[in-house]
Amino acid sequence: MCVVCDRLAARLGPGAATVPSPQYGAIAQLVEHFHGMEGVAGSIPVSSTSVFDASEAWMLGGFVAGEGCFTSCVQPSSFADGSPRRKFVFCVQVARRDHLLLEGLQYHLGGGISFRTGAQEHHQPVATLAVRSHRAHRQRTIPFMDRYLLPSAKRRQYDRWKQELATYEIEHPTRWGCGPSACSQPGCQRPVRGRGLCRGHYYRATGY
Repeated sequence: MCVVCDRLAARLGPGAATVPSPQYGAIAQLVEHFHGMEGVAGSIPVSSTSVFDASEAWMLGGFVAGEGCFTSCVQPSSFADGSPRRKFVFCVQVARRDHLLLEGLQYHLGGGISFRTGAQEHHQPVATLAVRSHRAHRQRTIPFMDRYLLPSAKRRQYDRWKQELATYEIEHPTRWGCGPSACSQPGCQRPVRGRGLCRGHYYRATGY
């Protein structure tokens, strides 16, 4: 039995049934199933682990369909032409007691997990997985969702989000993999320190 199951059994008390009570909800039951799959994975030959990985991924795709969120927001800074910068984010938030599900999803997508208290005193503490990097979206988020997120309202939200991200990257192509940007001053090819300027021009413009 995993540590989550041990804690659940302790909360339920002696003589309680081994199946979680409905009060713990679908997420708690999914955590139990997730750990059951981990136990099975540890006992099967290495050559069969790809089957386990696919099963886990499909399960997590269902988890995203129920709890995930695909969104974008405007950043405080703008591009040199005045157009707004946008940040595209995938996140999932659950009660902190179910954070191991987020760790399973983080294994596939990357990103960071944060914890905070509930919005009100009687609310459960929460855990949030957030993936914000365009590079991570291209390398991990989008390939995972294309394959494992089933047709649903969340899939339609994801498809719109992916199209908006693609349009944004066409309008504002990333310099990822191209090395540091060059100073925006005419004829200066030194790398940017800040505000689109190299160290020398930055000092002249700001005094530091």
